[in-house]
Amino acid sequence: MNFKSIGIPTIKLLVIAAVITILLFLTNNTTEAKIAQNQADANVASRKEVLPDADDFDEKTVTVDGVEYTYYEAKNGAGYVFSGSNKGYGGAVVAMVGISSDGKVVGVKVTEAADETPGLGAKWVATDASGDERRAQFIGDIPEGGSFAVKKDGGKIQAVAGATITSRAVTHDVNDAIAQYNAVVGGAN
Repeated sequence: MNFKSIGIPTIKLLVIAAVITILLFLTNNTTEAKIAQNQADANVASRKEVLPDADDFDEKTVTVDGVEYTYYEAKNGAGYVFSGSNKGYGGAVVAMVGISSDGKVVGVKVTEAADETPGLGAKWVATDASGDERRAQFIGDIPEGGSFAVKKDGGKIQAVAGATITSRAVTHDVNDAIAQYNAVVGGAN
């Protein structure tokens, strides 16, 4: 074995790896701020989607049962946006919930349910009319007792057939938002 057969190819590979590493580093540094800004813009759009009468939001925190949550209050007094996260069938199911200042649920958007079964639990995320109908079950007055439940548990929320676990997770997300709302306004609804 001589240097030409082992050393030169090794040096070439090291140089190629170093160049690729430098290019990846530069690419990450130039796109990181843009990715963060795009995510922030998407979050604002989602908040306005669930609370359409809001103009802009102030970020605040509230503590419920010893856990601190971040929520958003509309600057024009239209209401609040809360989030909940509960375990679904395949992983975390996160929903953003808009509650008006007079205590009505005005919007629900499932923002994360990537691990739910396609065609079943993932139907809660669907942007078509059926997904809108599913989430619309929560719109309106907060029920007596301050929480929703799926029909199998004695409530009014119709679960997706074959996806009761995901349906319960979304329902719990909305209930978490209601609990946060009650903590913010200082009472039970």
